[in-house]
Amino acid sequence: MKAKSIKGKSTEEIKTALLKSLVNARLPDGQGFKPTLAFVFISSDQDRKTISSMLDKEGIAIFGVTTVGEFTEEGVDSGSIVILLLDMNPDFFKLAIKDYPDGSAIDSGRYVGNIGKDAFGQPAFIISGSNMEAPGELIMQGILDEVNENSTVIGGMAGDCVFTNNHESHQGVLALIIDETKVTLAGEAVSGWKAVGTEKTITECEGPWIHAIDGQPAMEVVKKFTGIELNDPLRDDGYSHVGTTFPIQIQQEKGAPVMRPLLKFNPDDDSIMCGGSVVKGSRFRFSLPPDFEVVDSVIDSAREIKENELSDADALLVFSCIGRKVSLGPMAASEVLGIQEVWGKPMAGFFSMGEFGKTKNGNTQFHGTTISWVAIKEK
Repeated sequence: MKAKSIKGKSTEEIKTALLKSLVNARLPDGQGFKPTLAFVFISSDQDRKTISSMLDKEGIAIFGVTTVGEFTEEGVDSGSIVILLLDMNPDFFKLAIKDYPDGSAIDSGRYVGNIGKDAFGQPAFIISGSNMEAPGELIMQGILDEVNENSTVIGGMAGDCVFTNNHESHQGVLALIIDETKVTLAGEAVSGWKAVGTEKTITECEGPWIHAIDGQPAMEVVKKFTGIELNDPLRDDGYSHVGTTFPIQIQQEKGAPVMRPLLKFNPDDDSIMCGGSVVKGSRFRFSLPPDFEVVDSVIDSAREIKENELSDADALLVFSCIGRKVSLGPMAASEVLGIQEVWGKPMAGFFSMGEFGKTKNGNTQFHGTTISWVAIKEK
């Protein structure tokens, strides 16, 4: 399978780059590059309808996501359009998109999972969801309910909407379903944050809101153990952002912990909102502020998988939490480009609002403050 990434700051730049990529596609000897699939990661400020029309006219299937920061092997940018073009056999993939404004996120996940189960004997899913208030873990669980817990599910939540050739959704899930007997996907969800302190227990919670930790008001425990002053000016919605420097690490029966950034607090009841649902009785530890070893652990994950699982790839996709950009600063670009340098193949990705992926020796989960990446190789 051939792959090529293009990028631009306008529809005209993308049009020029696309035509250049397709210049040999019409050669009679069949040696040209004729893409069948495009991953489109595009700033909400850009004209996605024109880009979609442009690709659709060339018969290219679209997996589209609006973003708050985009990247290719040429670097990290914002306000731009990046596209990863693949000439994957159309028999090996299928697109599905499902709104959930009148239903539940888990039902939309089940819809996608059912399509995958009917299409392929061993389906893998690259997904994105729009509306960051939607519980990503329910989207993921819905998919796994229809297939099995070991199925590959990788992706990142969109900044605003998801779209394909003829439909877009501000409240929905988009999935590229791949026949994993024909296309290999190898990757990992990695955090790299180091845990610190003793384990604590969530004793009262509801959805993403933690009300009590070890029987004490959650906000007081967070202030005591992180030193964060939770007294920023309140936003219009009555809450204030806490930040992603000290995500909590929720322990799992096996594999790496699941990361949950602390996003907001409610001073009226001393509760804390996480970037994802939590379960009463869950044990967790706080994290130290990130350092260079965080980046090293991410790049090491790529090296290890290349050495032990997949020696070569055709293309790469990377989904990095926007919280990593905030907390790591320039190092966020270093880890993204570090993954690409391990493989040396065309790459595209974006800063996401939550990530899907399997941790080392663990199960597929919905994460925050994590980078989830996948190498793709047509067999």
